Amino acid sequence: MAAKDAVGRYGERVVAERLTALGWEVLERNWRCALGELDIVAVDRDCIVAVEVKTRRTATFGSALEAVTPAKVARIRKLLAAWLASQPRTFGEVRIDVVGVTLPAAGAAHVEHVRGAA
Repeated sequence: MAAKDAVGRYGERVVAERLTALGWEVLERNWRCALGELDIVAVDRDCIVAVEVKTRRTATFGSALEAVTPAKVARIRKLLAAWLASQPRTFGEVRIDVVGVTLPAAGAAHVEHVRGAA
């Protein structure tokens, strides 16, 4: 399980760095509450975005994006609502993005970002 966790942490770090390079403000990483965990909470202009990151080494069991089911999206919605309720700051828009990261045997990670996935 430790290797799988390391792969997931690496993918989240890659995504957080890319979002920051795009000018987004990363507010939280691995925010937890009783309902679960949000991978990344970031601000894209005046929009608060919950970013679900799925990282895979191969597509043997499907793509990273395919791992985000409708049930998972519903859970992310609840988590984002809990996060928003805990914040004094307000935002113009709310969005959920999904980012799939595939780690090839050699070379840079392949990142696929789906904005407004839900």
